[in-house]
Amino acid sequence: MGDYTFTIFLSASVPSEKRDKKYLENYTRIENAQIQIEEAVIGLARNIFQAGGRIVFGGHPSISPLVAMVATEFNTDKGVGNKPITIYQSRAFEAVISKGSTDLLALGCTDIVWTDAVAGERFDPEIKGKSQFEKSLALMRGKMIQERLDAMVCMGGMEGVEAEFEIFRKIHPEKPVFILASTGGASKILADAFPHNDLIRVPDKEYVETAGREKERGAPARFNIIPYSFLTALIVKEVAGGRQQPDV
Repeated sequence: MGDYTFTIFLSASVPSEKRDKKYLENYTRIENAQIQIEEAVIGLARNIFQAGGRIVFGGHPSISPLVAMVATEFNTDKGVGNKPITIYQSRAFEAVISKGSTDLLALGCTDIVWTDAVAGERFDPEIKGKSQFEKSLALMRGKMIQERLDAMVCMGGMEGVEAEFEIFRKIHPEKPVFILASTGGASKILADAFPHNDLIRVPDKEYVETAGREKERGAPARFNIIPYSFLTALIVKEVAGGRQQPDV
């Protein structure tokens, strides 16, 4: 971790309409879910960098550009091998690495960690509607989550977010997981499925419940403004407060 006082693992993606129906249903039931996810990612990244923290995530093409945009607002470079952003990427995806990830590398504020492709697995852009190179992704996720992490934040997502949630809980059983249910997808499913306690938090629970009550009353549909900057600031404040001194 170097000079960074804390590290947050972000597990997030915008659910695809071509994947499992359970993610699509939990995604489309939430008005403007893609905007919610984007606002949440931007708010979290901004608060992490402002507090002098570090973010780790897989280089998902729907997330990397947002983190790249926020990174330009901060003087985040603390030297070679000591970057505020670490992206994990499988070699199975090497030929089609997202532009968002390459933009982050070009900014000079990101370390990329490549993990091996298993049994020759390679991403095929012609295959639609299902996950690919599952063994290689499992290897990547295991290595990524074995990092020294202080908390996990879940936003949107599909199978990958659910898998990373389970891995994180096994490797870091005493570290908190913050789930933003209002971003839909796997995050909404996880927020509904697991009891909320000291280690599994749903910071936007009140907002989601209020929207649900309004829908049950038959109130007109409206865009629910979720204060993601505020909610993610609370997450970062709590995580940073638990790490008083940087690792050396």
